Amino acid sequence: MKQTVKVILLIALGLFLLSRLLNGTLSFYIHPRFNVLTLLTAVGLTALGIAYAIQQRRQAAHDHDHDHEHEHVHSHDVSWAGLLLLAIPVVLGLLVEPRPLGASALQNREINIGNDVSLVSANAPEGSELSVIANSGERNILDWQYLFQRSSNPADFDGEEAHVIGFVYRDGRFTETQFMVSRFTVSCCVADAAPIGLIVEWPETAVLTPDSWVEVSGTLQARTFNGVQMPVLVAESVTATETPSQPYLYQ
Repeated sequence: MKQTVKVILLIALGLFLLSRLLNGTLSFYIHPRFNVLTLLTAVGLTALGIAYAIQQRRQAAHDHDHDHEHEHVHSHDVSWAGLLLLAIPVVLGLLVEPRPLGASALQNREINIGNDVSLVSANAPEGSELSVIANSGERNILDWQYLFQRSSNPADFDGEEAHVIGFVYRDGRFTETQFMVSRFTVSCCVADAAPIGLIVEWPETAVLTPDSWVEVSGTLQARTFNGVQMPVLVAESVTATETPSQPYLYQ
């Protein structure tokens, strides 16, 4: 019985990882650089399960040698606790809908908004070899973040056009016409995800739904937020959009 359950779980776990890789939701949890390793793991688990199934059939065909069969199966037996550990990721994966981190995950995290200033006390991400896109209209939030780090004067960016996509975040520190367009950066997996964002000025902020995804276009201007001067995106348009297939920005 346990051998059959083991075969089913190994194959199920391999197919589960493969399905998450193929439908793109694996990137909600780990950096895409690990896709190849995940693929190899999925193939390996599936192949191992199939190999155990073949072994079981061969043992059944030679059940006349009962003593030998009993000894062989016993040496490859697995405990029910071990089977439970195999089952947990499959069960949770089927029961819990894969979703990227959103505004609700910001409540207990430090949020960086550039110029070494954060809504709490976070330091800006460092150590990236990111080559910032020259065309300002194609820069994402992380691109702007690194540019802000390189300047000590927020006014250096006055008048630059920006077009970014992110989810809406607001708390008590924002005025009625302010919100943050936010993304999470990931360097390894979702456990090290760090929120970043741009402060946006827009007269119709009140109509925005928290955690909804928006495209924001406008120009940067040096403004004061929470007593600190920083580049603020003065929006000309804010439009609703679908969650990107790659919701995180990767370092």
